[in-house]
Formats: sequence, structure tokens, C-alpha cells
Amino acid sequence: MALARRSRRVLAAGRRTEIQSRGGTWPEEGPMSMNQRIKSGLMKLAALSLTAMVAGCSAPKPRPAERDGVVQVGANTQPKERRSTMELRREYSNIVKQEHLLDRATKFLEAATLSESPQSRANAYEALVQLPGTLDKVVDRGLIDENYGVRSIAAMAVGSAKLTGHSDLLRVMLGDESPFVQTAAVFALHQTGQQVDLNLLVDHLFQEEDPGLRAHTAFLIGEIGDASALPLIRDAARAPMPRALESRLKLLDLQLSEAMVKLGDESQLQPLRAALFPAMPADLEATGLAIQALGEVGDRSSRGTLAKLSESAGPNGELLPPEILLAIAITMSKLGDKNGWYLADMFWESDREVVRADSAAVFGWTGRVEDLAKLERMLSDPSEMVGVAAASGIVRRIK
Repeated sequence: MALARRSRRVLAAGRRTEIQSRGGTWPEEGPMSMNQRIKSGLMKLAALSLTAMVAGCSAPKPRPAERDGVVQVGANTQPKERRSTMELRREYSNIVKQEHLLDRATKFLEAATLSESPQSRANAYEALVQLPGTLDKVVDRGLIDENYGVRSIAAMAVGSAKLTGHSDLLRVMLGDESPFVQTAAVFALHQTGQQVDLNLLVDHLFQEEDPGLRAHTAFLIGEIGDASALPLIRDAARAPMPRALESRLKLLDLQLSEAMVKLGDESQLQPLRAALFPAMPADLEATGLAIQALGEVGDRSSRGTLAKLSESAGPNGELLPPEILLAIAITMSKLGDKNGWYLADMFWESDREVVRADSAAVFGWTGRVEDLAKLERMLSDPSEMVGVAAASGIVRRIK
């Protein structure tokens, strides 16, 4: 779901000894010295956007019981066929079938970079990180996209895939009107071995106006993975943001903890684990972010807690929202347990497109061959968001 989750993040936003770091330098400065020279001013964007789930979620349409090895294949808007599990496994284990499906998914993602929807374009660039050759052919148009969120995600995709040959556009983006784009360009240049001044990341890390921008910058620093930047993240965690809402600061704290874990401070796993169980509905967004972060940092010791959470009631005794359960399934897969397909089976025919898309993402992470049939049908979902998620899942499963 971290760079579709990461695109949601950006699109929703939104000591002078120098330590050598590939392609740049990290200044060892605390917040006091920084404040003398800077103004107050998201995803795997970089804040996780799960606001919709806080307001409640519609229940999925009831599904006929799957028994005697027979499964339903298809979405509610399309005719269904009943195929046995063994038939599906035979068909979708076939190499020729998989190559055809991979080709179809690749072409779908490439076409989605031209979508009218900024979210679809951003999600497509994220998904194509898995296919660097295809990404390399289409990403330049993302780097000049009219939407700053898409530009930012496209630059991050270049950095994540370590694509060379795009430095001219990336250097132009250093002067972009959006600080999200500027920082993403710094990340991409650094990750592709280009010389770039990392002070721009530090400047935005300590700005005092936008928690989303501080979180986005911390995410990028965590992805760079240079442990010498850890003191900067710690200082940023102590730097005040007097005008920010308390709810946004809570999410920021979790994102800073994630970055610090990536840079080697495992004591910051504790805040992430502590956020798993929401005390009230308003805590659900933090819970979703903590679930995702634990998967990103590879905290295998949290698997038991996540399994318990998937069987727990919400803060008012209600069922947990589908987005939370599906996030658990993906994180569990990242941590080595790929049996969360049953959660996607509960929701893949939901009336809500975001839930269907998250279900497709789960099928992309779990291991049942027969779920490729569902992903193939989801390529034809009326929602382009769902189609992009299904194509991304197919690529992850087959490539």
C-alpha cells in the first residue's frame, strides 16, 4: 500500500563539522543554529492519509460461501464464473499465462501515467519502480507534471529505482515552487550518485509551519539511510511547531520514529508499537500509520501484536475499518507471514473503491496463485484506482 501510500501522503499535503555522505554532506546542526538561518515555513508523502476510515466504513457486499474448493471470480459489476481452486491454480501457474498477465499489467501502468487523475498518475509511477526499464521510458513526463504531488512522487521513484539520465530535469526541480518537489529532487539526485547539497533537506526538516513537510523530509532522510543524519532527526523531534494541530503532531512523531529506526535507533520501535491499539476513533489514523511503519522497518517481533490487533474490536467495540485490517495483512506479508489473503477476500468486492484498491494491494503481497485470477479481473474494475492497484499487485507477484 508506502510509495500508493506514499503518493496519498504527498497528494494529501502534502556543529558545523561536515559528515561525508554519498553525493553530499550532512551538517551537524541542532535546531537552535538552524533557526538563525531558516524561516518558519506527505506515503511510501509523506504523511499517511487514512482520514476517510475515521469517519467509518461501509460493509462489504456479502459473498457466497466458498466451499468444496470452489471460488467466486470477478467483481460485482461483472459477470462471475465459478472455477475450482485447482483449475485456477493450474491456469495461473502456467508461465505463458503469467507472462501475458505481466505484459497486460505493465501496459496498464504505463497508460495510467497519462491518466486525467493525479492520484492514478502518482500511483502508476510508484508501481513502476518495480519495472525500472518501463519507468525510465515514461518518468520524464512525471517530472514535469502539472501536479506537484505527481512531480514529487515521480522524482522519488527515480531515486528509489536509482535511474540515471534524468539529472537535468531533477536539477531544474530544485527550484520548484513546491518544497515537496524540491526535497524529492534532492533525494533522487543523491540516490543516483549526483552531487547535491543536502542542506535543503535540513532546512525543510526544521521549518515550523507544516508537519507534513517535516514528515516528508524525515521520510526521505530515512530512505537515504545515512546513520550520521540520526542526530538531525532527533533534534527535529524536539523542535517545536507551535501552530500545528495536535493530531498532526502525533502523526509527525510516528514518522520521525520510523525515520530514526531506519537510521539505526531501535528504541524508536516502542512508540510505533504503542500506537497500534487506538483508544478512540480519532486514533485510527495513527494506528494505520504505525502498522505501515512497522512493515517498512521490518519489525518481525510485532507480528504477534498485529495478529492480535486484526482480531480486536475498535475503540468503541466496533469492527476495525477495512483499511486497518488490510494494512495489517500487507505488513504481515512484509514481515514474512503471507497468509493475510483471507482479509482481502472479505473486502475485495466492497462498494468503496479505496477498499477494493487496498484489497488488490494485499493480493499483490500474499502468496496464493489463485488470487492472480482476482487481480486479473480487478484490472477491469470501473475504478482506475483499483485497476492501478491490481496492476501493481500483478507486477509484484510475477516479475
